[in-house]
Parts: sequence; structure tokens; C-alpha cells
Amino acid sequence: TTPLPQTTTLSPLLHEHILAWDQLWSSGIELDSSRPDACMAVNASLYAILSSVRDDWAYGLAPGGLTNYYSGHSFWDTETWMYPSLLLLHPSIARSLLDYRYNRLDGAYSKAKTYTPPYSGAMFPWESAFTGVETCPTWADTGLREQHISADISLAVWQYWSVTRDHTWLHTIAWPILQGVADFIVSRVSIETTIDNTIVAHIYDVIPPDEYVSHGNDSIYTNYGAASALRYAVLAAIELNMTISDTINTYTEIADALLLLYDPILNIHPEYQDYTGDTIKQADVVLLHYPWNMDMSKDVRRNDLEYYAQRSDSNGPAMTWGMHSIGYKDLLLFTEASQYFNRSFQDNMHQPFYIWSETPSGNAGNFITGAGGFLQTLTHGYAGLRVTDTTPVSYTHLR
Repeated sequence: TTPLPQTTTLSPLLHEHILAWDQLWSSGIELDSSRPDACMAVNASLYAILSSVRDDWAYGLAPGGLTNYYSGHSFWDTETWMYPSLLLLHPSIARSLLDYRYNRLDGAYSKAKTYTPPYSGAMFPWESAFTGVETCPTWADTGLREQHISADISLAVWQYWSVTRDHTWLHTIAWPILQGVADFIVSRVSIETTIDNTIVAHIYDVIPPDEYVSHGNDSIYTNYGAASALRYAVLAAIELNMTISDTINTYTEIADALLLLYDPILNIHPEYQDYTGDTIKQADVVLLHYPWNMDMSKDVRRNDLEYYAQRSDSNGPAMTWGMHSIGYKDLLLFTEASQYFNRSFQDNMHQPFYIWSETPSGNAGNFITGAGGFLQTLTHGYAGLRVTDTTPVSYTHLR
């Protein structure tokens, strides 16, 4: 532990503060000193995130931390970008983020009912605040159509269960979320029966992670996430010995039927139906490999990385390049992985305090979403850690 300052004026509050930070810093990431820029980036990123969240204060985590950027609301940034490394380094904090979602399930059920016709289940808001209802400004279409966030939350829930195997938590916290999201997806899909009586499920008219798209059909990210969320609900129901065979069969049937686009000529996954290669805002299709662990050949994975790297906005969020670094590292293409690792933080962190901005040109100071994406390049990229369904992760210091 860090020795406390030798002073007679140390107040009880300051003493408690120092001890709390000492405990937080007991888990972290240590890099070789030959990369002082990356070392500083790691510590600054962890500090920025840990300064904005507590394990005993379940109020979510906003892209701007405690600043007013994005109004302090919780987006998919919480579960997709900041949560994964916290799950490995500070699992009690990760749990508090999921408690935030569970405590606001009523808001998710309410949002589903606002559509015409109303959806069923739990449709988590794109922007969530204290009440858990949709707080996205009405002029922003994301609040209406960026709906992958519900599956993103299911993924985070399933990862926590996979790590902890906390059966009581699975029953009391995880199952209500997983079931609610699965019921929403069932009500959201459109079912097509083909000429040979094959059932195909579609999700029409959404905004994918690439927010330059206003109306997209069968976004592969959205559809794959939805199929996975349905399967997590099935696995949870089986683990809990739920006697709901009809519901399990419905979840499984729709998960199997959801359309996953593939272009056999380019040997890539198109971002959505009729995608023609337009510039994209941020990582989208490349997220299928990580964090979603979609089964695909190495050739397709590499083609997706190369194809979408050429089409990603160079002034977009830094998390895009971190995901490319992880993808190339997993392919053992270390030169490319290193290039994207550097790009994942060098243009978006600003001295002297290594504060993140959302894009290289600015916007959203203290953008801890970027910090979370960068930390994953180390925990899940170079360290190669993965959360699986079968083997609980042992909590160790990442050295």
C-alpha cells in the first residue's frame, strides 16, 4: 500500500479518500517503460473512468464522466466501451453498472409501449438518466431507431454471469433483464416465410452503430446482437430450470431465423441491406469478432477489418481503431495491430493531463468512452483475455 502523508492536518475525509484510491489502484495494467506515452495513457484512462463511478452508487456511467457532455446520460458506451475492462479489473464496479440497468427496467418496459403498434418486453432507452426513461432529445433519431443497446446490455449481463457464476444474481438480476430484452426482440422482428417454407426474421428501419445511417434494414450488428441476446435468455432459462419450453422454443427459432448478411463476392459482411460502401462513423461490423465472438473464417475477419478501415471516418471516435488493433492482434498480424493501437489513443488524448476527446479535432472533453475502448486494446487485445460461457475468469493483476 501507499504510505499516507506524514502530517497532523490530514482530515478524516482526506484520509478515507486516500485509502479508497489506494484500493482502486491495486488493480491495473502495467506496461514496459519503453512506451511512456502508452503508460501515461493507461493510467490517465483508468483514472478518468474510476473518478466517475462507484461500486456502491449504482447510477451508471456517462461518456463524459461527471462533466455535462451528453448531459450525463448513459448510452451503449457504458456496456460496450467502459464496462469490459472494469469487469476484469473492478468487478464490483461492473456489477453496479448492471444494477443501474436492472433498477430502471420499468423505464425500458415503458419505452417499448410508446411505439405504434407497441412492442413488448424491455426496450432500453438510447439515453438513460435517473428515471430510466428515454431522455434522448426528440430531434435526434437515435432515440427512436438505435435499438441495438438492449442486446448490448444483455451481452454485458451474460459476461458478468460467465465470470462470476453467481446463481442468485442470475435469478434475481440477470434473468429479468435477459427475459425482458428477449421479449422485446420477439415483438420487434418481422417474420418472412420463403417459398420453400423457410422462416427468415428481419429487423427493419434501425440506426446501427454507424450513426451516419438514418434508416437501415437488417443491420448485421443489430441482428447478430439480437440473436445472441435471445440465446443468452435461453441459456439462462435452462440454467435456472425454468419450465417455459414454449418461450425457449420461440427465442431459439427467432435467433436461428435472424438474417445475417454476407457478400460472397467481396467475402465480407455488409453493414446493412443495400450498403454500398459509404463512409461510416465508427466501428460497426468489426465488432462482430470482438466483443460478439461471431464465428467466421480468418479470411472474412481480415477482409472486414481492411474493408471498413478504408471506409471509417478519420475524424471519428478513437474506439474504432482500438477494435481494429484487437482484430489484427487476434490474427497475429502484429504490425497492423501496433499501428492501430497507436492510433487508438495518440490523436485523441491531450497533454498535459492526457484528457480524452471524442474525435481528434475535439468534441466532448473527458470522453471516457474513448478511454474504455483504449483499455480494451490491452486487456482483450494484447493480453488476449476473453470472457466465455464455460470457464470463469480468475481475477489477477494484469502484469
